[in-house]
Amino acid sequence: MEILEAYCEELGGVVEIYEAQEEYFAQPAANRHRFKFRCSDAACRAAKNPLVVGVNYDKNAEESDKYQQPHFKSHTNHPHIDRCVWVVSDAGKREENPSGNERDDVRHPRPKATNVVDVFEPRHSDTLLGAASADARPPAVVSNDASQEDGGQAGIRSGTTTTSRLEKLIDCWSNMELDARRHHRIAINGRTLTYHQLCLRIITISEEENGSRVVYGGARVRAWPEDKPTHYYMNFIDGCDRFPEVGGEKSLTISLPIKRLKQSRRGALLTDRIEQASQPNHYLKIYAWGDITARSGNKKGYELEVAALDNLVLKVVKKKPAERK
Repeated sequence: MEILEAYCEELGGVVEIYEAQEEYFAQPAANRHRFKFRCSDAACRAAKNPLVVGVNYDKNAEESDKYQQPHFKSHTNHPHIDRCVWVVSDAGKREENPSGNERDDVRHPRPKATNVVDVFEPRHSDTLLGAASADARPPAVVSNDASQEDGGQAGIRSGTTTTSRLEKLIDCWSNMELDARRHHRIAINGRTLTYHQLCLRIITISEEENGSRVVYGGARVRAWPEDKPTHYYMNFIDGCDRFPEVGGEKSLTISLPIKRLKQSRRGALLTDRIEQASQPNHYLKIYAWGDITARSGNKKGYELEVAALDNLVLKVVKKKPAERK
């Protein structure tokens, strides 16, 4: 697992890597600049104020066989205090590699504080531009051990990790081994699921599971109307096979007004991914938490209604070239 929190000088507080990513893409494209990050441990910052490195937050990497989660990593030239949570993480990595021959780009495991999401609290409305992130200040961790030794220096925190960011949950799910998905549990809206039950492909979700699972699948995106677009339509490649037909179809669509994207903190990031997926030989892999409803009027098929853009995750995928026979 990865280190997901650091202190950002420009944003003035400890932030999750996902907030840093959203804030980066919210800047005008021509003026985007990387942020400067320091250790997330207040005692460590007071003593040494070490720099840390943000990785992958400033790019929308295509989904590939090698998973590229945005994260933070320590800097070899900026040591931390002995009791810092980052040092504990690095020590764990050295135990796994007794030779001690570590490269600077080696990823370090993260203590429980931000490793695995235990509670997902879906948002019911968009977080608008200029609004504070509920996940970032303070970090959404409820500690079971309130006492801290040595004047407040933090060790490995234990407790319950809660998030309202679906992307954080999906990255956690994606990093899990299949066996771990079957055993680790997550609470959502008063019910408890295993990670194995959490995400369902469009073609496998049933009406009984509608609104209580994360649905995912590949999709193609188009802007409408073409001359002066007001909406993006994301049309899933697969349909709702276990739902009855609507107008002779089981197709599934997500409709995103461009105005809504421009007003939301997450909107610029999603727009960038949509534009990247609109390139030739690209498509989107979508994860969404919402309700599947029949399209209104005389429209065919279904629409997935997403109450908040934080409940929508878009990953860009480049099609692999067809193998020659």
